[in-house]
Amino acid sequence: MKLKIVFLMCLSALLLASCKDDGQVGSLIQPEEDLLHVYSNMVNVSSSSVLVDSTLSKSSYFFLGEYTDPVFGSTKMEFISQIDSRVDGLKLPTTTIVGSKTLYTGISETLLQDLDSKFGKITAIESPTDMKVDSAFFHMQYADDFFGDSTTLQAVKVYALDKSLDDSKKYYTSAKVSDFCNKDTLLGSLSYQIQKSRTLDIPLSLSYINRLVNIYKSGSKIQTQAQFNDVFKGVYVSHSFNGGGVVKVSVAGFSIFYTYEAKLRTTYNGKDTLVNTADIKNKNGEHFRVLASHVFLSANKSVKRIDLVSHTGLDQAYNSIIGTENTYTYTPAGVYTEVEIPFKVMVDSVKHYAAETNKVMFNSARLKVWAQNLDWKTDMKKKPNSEMLLINKDSVISFFDQNKTPDGITSFFALYDSTTASYSFDMTKAVQMRLSGRSSISNKMVIVPVSRAITESDYSYKVYSYNQELWITSTKFYGSNSSVVLKRPRIDMVYTRRE
Repeated sequence: MKLKIVFLMCLSALLLASCKDDGQVGSLIQPEEDLLHVYSNMVNVSSSSVLVDSTLSKSSYFFLGEYTDPVFGSTKMEFISQIDSRVDGLKLPTTTIVGSKTLYTGISETLLQDLDSKFGKITAIESPTDMKVDSAFFHMQYADDFFGDSTTLQAVKVYALDKSLDDSKKYYTSAKVSDFCNKDTLLGSLSYQIQKSRTLDIPLSLSYINRLVNIYKSGSKIQTQAQFNDVFKGVYVSHSFNGGGVVKVSVAGFSIFYTYEAKLRTTYNGKDTLVNTADIKNKNGEHFRVLASHVFLSANKSVKRIDLVSHTGLDQAYNSIIGTENTYTYTPAGVYTEVEIPFKVMVDSVKHYAAETNKVMFNSARLKVWAQNLDWKTDMKKKPNSEMLLINKDSVISFFDQNKTPDGITSFFALYDSTTASYSFDMTKAVQMRLSGRSSISNKMVIVPVSRAITESDYSYKVYSYNQELWITSTKFYGSNSSVVLKRPRIDMVYTRRE
């Protein structure tokens, strides 16, 4: 039995020895032309800080205030806006009748009972006339994430525009106030501190407001928003003094409280009757107006508006940071980090191992930049921006104006990775196209802070819209001449070559 086993083992050895191998792993089952070779490479990227002249004014918010940073200097934010006149189709909304338990505002159904208990409930309001403004305010609501010192006393002024904004034009954060407002018509002003109520109500000139509400009376020739803009061109909301803080305004507009006369359908001693409020008098025989209401004319996204940004001291700050080990972004409309993508070096390094570039396929090509916390006393968040866009500098405005999304060919998105304190921009598709000569993407690109809005589609997937960051933020990067060599910006590549 043992001799039989030994014989079989010897026979197997002879058979194996008779097979011939070329030295390639798997060559017996894989054709030589299908063999893949895997390579990895790293290419350094040069970076620098560059000043930004202005950015496209396109935001869901207004910004108001001023903040002075020890490094970047003072940033002031104001705004210009048209006013949306379209309340119920250029007519004041019909005042509603409400019961005692409802939360909606309107005329109380028991209003007349307070004057005479024999009156029943009001069932209708008819033929409103003689509207008179009681008070008016420029009302603003701002978000909880205000910026700076809430205890600093600041001031705001509201001016009427002399020239309306052009609906067909793009406006930028560097727009000149003097092109729209000569500050001859001051509508109102207010000293304020950032408060828990998160509202600002600036008393307005009643003569101006009375002229405005006349368009809602019968016989008015103003029937469209364009006609309204010709007469009431809009407002300039100006920050007056002290660099204390900035608020993010979500709601702004004219808040108008008024009284009027009308006929009220009701009962008296159980019988139907019609009461003319103009005939109502107090115990002294004096007429008083019992009907009061409110209307809000909004400076919303449906009208033209401009967020204004001005910097004091930024040029000097820029001169102090260029040539240092770090680069920066600073918003709004302040500083970008520019990177120069060495496409030629990358292509040449590939050709060194694969002269036939049509046989090369990139598995990964990622631009990595490392960030660090700001190391000076500032109210800006120490944590770097969470979302960044890498894009050709000349394409920044068109990207946001046309509501584009990153395509991985000419624009690239990255989230901040708190574990590695870095951003990783996936440029794989763009590098592959550049290698094959199908792309002429610019070598010089900029890193731009952005914020994303997320909405759910009808098909249950998320839709992202990208907005350029207009809030006061800064991110500090390790630069291309950083003493921390391992954190200099670079592109990591992994690619395969087919035989």
